Amino acid sequence: MKTWSLVSMGLALAFTFGCGSGSSGGTASSGGNASGSGISGAYEFVATSSSTGDVTLIEADISANGSQSSASGPSQVQTATYNNGTWYVNGVCSSPSPGQNSVSAAVSGSSITITFNEGGNTFTGKGTLTGTSISGTYSGSNSNCSDSGTFTGSVVPNLAGTFSGNLNFPGGSDNVVATLTEGSNYSLMVQATLSGTDNGTFTFSGSAVGNVMFVSGSINGSAFSLFGYFDSTGRFTGTASSIAVFDYNT
Repeated sequence: MKTWSLVSMGLALAFTFGCGSGSSGGTASSGGNASGSGISGAYEFVATSSSTGDVTLIEADISANGSQSSASGPSQVQTATYNNGTWYVNGVCSSPSPGQNSVSAAVSGSSITITFNEGGNTFTGKGTLTGTSISGTYSGSNSNCSDSGTFTGSVVPNLAGTFSGNLNFPGGSDNVVATLTEGSNYSLMVQATLSGTDNGTFTFSGSAVGNVMFVSGSINGSAFSLFGYFDSTGRFTGTASSIAVFDYNT
């Protein structure tokens, strides 16, 4: 049962920014050593369903306390499922608490157990930790959604660089050159120069959660929010080191 769709009608904002320069920098992470330290940093988990083939991205800014690690709430965990060419925020399953996602993990040597809570639908993963990379299997039998499959997890670099492309805003279409800067505590600043229907330079601010950005601001007095996904490989956008941008309010 599909929940709120991330993509607006007519794919009005599903245009890809061609990358002027890729992400730079990195996020510190620990884990995988003999003492069983937890994982930490900006992580992207990619879960592939063995029954449907759907791919769910779990983006998480994780903190560690000893061998235990966790992240919770929309400011630390975002999920999206890619189903037959369409993105769905918070997955394609109905859930009792959409958007209230969490990730918790326990490390013992090179073994890791992870719980993915997607709005009340809980899935347990067991895998192997090699440095900061994770691979394993997951399963969950929920009243709203039962599934199983494989997953991987890896630390992702800061969201940074200059991107260019075309976007459709409420007033019309614009050519956009946008520079992303990720600061401390995953804060994100986007300086965007628009030419076309809207002309000028506008600033959006918000946060980065893994490879996802959520920023808001105003364009010529009209408030606007954008949700973007940085696709380093081009698996979803068709262009490596690009950002798929969506209207978060739609």
